[in-house]
Amino acid sequence: MTVQPTDIWLHNFVIQQQANGLANGEVLQRTLLCRHLLEIFYNGSLEEIQFELLQQGLFHSDETINIQNLQEQNSWEVVQKEYIKLKETWNGPSIPIYIFPLTTKQTMTNKNGIAYPNALFLLIDKLERQELQALFAHEYHHICRMHYLNKSLQDMTLLDSLILEGLAESAVKELYGDQWLAPWLNNYTFDHMLALWKKDFLANIHLEGLENHVEFLYGGRLPPWGGYCIGYAIVQSYIKNHSSQNLLITPSQSILVGSEFPL
Repeated sequence: MTVQPTDIWLHNFVIQQQANGLANGEVLQRTLLCRHLLEIFYNGSLEEIQFELLQQGLFHSDETINIQNLQEQNSWEVVQKEYIKLKETWNGPSIPIYIFPLTTKQTMTNKNGIAYPNALFLLIDKLERQELQALFAHEYHHICRMHYLNKSLQDMTLLDSLILEGLAESAVKELYGDQWLAPWLNNYTFDHMLALWKKDFLANIHLEGLENHVEFLYGGRLPPWGGYCIGYAIVQSYIKNHSSQNLLITPSQSILVGSEFPL
């Protein structure tokens, strides 16, 4: 598979959107964009696919989108080249890649990536070239790791999720340096993360189901981004004590045992 021609789909959407004066935008989004994704979402309804992507940051149908920004930064070509390179480097699976504009109805970020086991989505605005490469690398690393683990999303443990995020950020660090690492990775000191690990995470590392890991990763009752920070710290301490070779295919438990986080 390869980067999909979403630029063509988006061009057709804009033409129809302008012709209709933003009327029936939701229907246009479903029929011109979401219909291409039926197999990816195992033939879910167009409404379900649209809702899922809107929740992840897809542009809203009443927004006037500007695909020129994405074209001027050669988004499709940059990602295609990076995909070819990393697929070979990581011996990764063939997957379709979809690039769409990010909604302007939020100001927290200019990008979001979503890695499904069988597809990858990049929802973006204007990005520097290396920033786009790093975003893609992070998400494609997830897919490669999930391919290695060969588990359903329901069978993924909390430890798997922590290591998944830590490995992806470590891959970004190795490929592009610290510049494009997630900014929240510096939110906590090592001692703070260690205390959080012992208090809230260690007893739950075998908790299965990605839907049950949300609070650990993103926060809520627990500190925001705590799981991301702990996962990255686990992987980085493993690398310090051992090496980064073959990390992609190293079991989650082995990475934890080789880290500075106690069992």
